[in-house]
Amino acid sequence: MSVVVSKPEAVAAPALEPATALRVENLGKRYLLEGAKRALLSARVREDQSFWALRGVSFTVQEGERVGIIGRNGAGKSTLLKILSRVIAPSEGRAEIRGRVASLLEVGTGFNPRLTGRENIYLNAALLGLSRKDVDARLDDIITFAELGRFIEEPVKTYSTGMRARLGFAVAAHIDPDVLMLDEVLSVGDAAFQAKCLQRVGEMMGANPTLLFVSHSFAAVRQFCDRCIWLERGEVTMDGPVDKVVQAYAEQVMSLRPSVKWSEPARGGMPGTVKDPQPDYEPKARLLAARVVAEDGLPTSHLSADAEFEVEVDYEILEDDAYVLPAFRFYAEDGQLVFTAVFSAPGAENWRRPRGRYRSRAHVPAHLLNVGLHRVSIGLNTPHSGGLMRHHVEENALTFWIHEPRLGEVSARGPYTTVKGAVRPMFNWTHDMLDDLF
Repeated sequence: MSVVVSKPEAVAAPALEPATALRVENLGKRYLLEGAKRALLSARVREDQSFWALRGVSFTVQEGERVGIIGRNGAGKSTLLKILSRVIAPSEGRAEIRGRVASLLEVGTGFNPRLTGRENIYLNAALLGLSRKDVDARLDDIITFAELGRFIEEPVKTYSTGMRARLGFAVAAHIDPDVLMLDEVLSVGDAAFQAKCLQRVGEMMGANPTLLFVSHSFAAVRQFCDRCIWLERGEVTMDGPVDKVVQAYAEQVMSLRPSVKWSEPARGGMPGTVKDPQPDYEPKARLLAARVVAEDGLPTSHLSADAEFEVEVDYEILEDDAYVLPAFRFYAEDGQLVFTAVFSAPGAENWRRPRGRYRSRAHVPAHLLNVGLHRVSIGLNTPHSGGLMRHHVEENALTFWIHEPRLGEVSARGPYTTVKGAVRPMFNWTHDMLDDLF
């Protein structure tokens, strides 16, 4: 079965090739601005009375391909998926899709607020192409996944946003689609539900459906997709391997910052624990500058996963005999704390120095951080038995990108296309044949 989405007068196109799941040709969506409808009654709409949310978009997706769609807010990502899901009609162009399509675009799409959760399961599943017999066979699994308890018998209008999210995703995740379209569905609900969604999407990928996945999360796009399309102002800016497209987008949009300087005086001291609160006081140190330094000694925003590098910080100790230690916190692109780097050499517990300016460096070994965007927060601290006194802290002070080594270079990825996780260290492995050991 194939579905064609096009403007009514669009000219028919050749049938899809056997291995093609989706073909988009010159797709566009035009919206009229305020006053344009009145202009339609008397004259032709001027160009400044409308805007194109999507225009000239063309691409082909093969069966089993997993395509991420990224871009700024308003770039046309959701408009594209709405057209492909037949929620709205295009203003020009056409799209053809083969197979059963499941789309989860917005929380609650297809729900009737006056019907119960159970009744809406049947309604929503019918909109996604399931018969009542198919729903009956999946009903218990859908209800269990949604975790709504007795509220499954209550009207959906009484549900919170999180409850609607659970119900909507539960239905979409149990229809075994040939083509699955997801639009930021993993950004709703609590952390536990998001983790459950991620696990379920991973399970669905085992059936090798074609995936179109809109997300602002680079980590999620890289986890589920092998190809990526970057939309900018309604047009395709780049289409290619997910790592290359995400890296190019991050370079242009996210303003990588490999070095930074601070000119303002340090803020007041901040207690590091709730159990040991302390009043504001004059800090004993302040940050001056920081940078990510490559092996050539120069600041850099791009590093190969097989390269060593250093994070260094310049700071000023403001009084003699001060006990102040620098520390770095490394975060992955999804905000996950990867690790904290603290000075822990012998004698660090009583390292007192005279006032003056200092530079400290932390050496980061090769084959430690995974590819993608990384952030570093920096602090000057005084640890003590009751907790931690922070003299000066700058969150997300540095941002940089880790990319794959050149083709043919040693990589902790080995023969795998991707390796999940915030770190991917290079371990020493040994292998023996059991017959040789006994």
